[in-house]
Amino acid sequence: MNNAFDTLSDDEVRQIAQLVETLDHSTFDFLQLEIGDLKLTIGKGAAPPTGVATAPVAAAQPPVAAPAAHVPAAPVVTPAAPDPSPPAAKAKGPVQDGTVAIVAPIMGRFYAQPEPGAAPFVAVGAMVRKETTVALIEVMKVFNAVPAGVSGVVTEICVQDAAIIEYGQVMFRVRPTETASNDIPIVA
Repeated sequence: MNNAFDTLSDDEVRQIAQLVETLDHSTFDFLQLEIGDLKLTIGKGAAPPTGVATAPVAAAQPPVAAPAAHVPAAPVVTPAAPDPSPPAAKAKGPVQDGTVAIVAPIMGRFYAQPEPGAAPFVAVGAMVRKETTVALIEVMKVFNAVPAGVSGVVTEICVQDAAIIEYGQVMFRVRPTETASNDIPIVA
């Protein structure tokens, strides 16, 4: 029997697996991705009723190239039309209290410290520079360091350690400073 995945490269299969894991940890029920002849539909739970209107969905992952005939299609439903601006753009700007949000650049599992039992990267009141690592986000056993992106004082930690976070979710709030003085202790 011919397996439909035999024509896909190992990298393409890994990308599809990453999309499946991303969908599994998200609030979405289905994802439909169409790139050229490729039509990939993945979902969790029961299939939606037929005749449901669908909207294009953009994936944060690189496109996967494969013939459309090899990927089974199923009806797809997407949530109500989202705000066209990305969540990160809405959350990064200063809020009324003068703080700036540090948001998740990707979806995954949030870690506040470099390893279990170690001290956290930052705590409330800590001074950070733009390049200071404030957290790790794990996606498929790959740990991604998250830089602060702003110099200032951490005023709030918005995520619990080991929680699943969404793209654009606020992780920290920082009260920005113009420049970090060399005599102020900086967490690196």
